Amino acid sequence: MAENKMAVLPVGKLIFEMSLPPLFSMFLQYSYNLLDSAFVARLSENALTAVSLSFPITTLMNAVSI
Repeated sequence: MAENKMAVLPVGKLIFEMSLPPLFSMFLQYSYNLLDSAFVARLSENALTAVSLSFPITTLMNAVSI
C-alpha cells in the first residue's frame, strides 16, 4: 500500500514539488503575453493598448475560474 506523501515528505520539499506546475504555467502565459505584445506593437499603438488591457482581465478570469 502506498503511503500518503503529504504525511511523509518534508514540508519544504512538498512546497517545491507542488509549486513547479503553476510556476511553469505562469511562465508560459507571461511569455506568450510578452511575444504577443511585441508583435502587436508593430501594428499600432491602439492595438498594443488593447492587448495590454485584455491580459489582466484574462488573468483575472482564469484565477476566478480556478
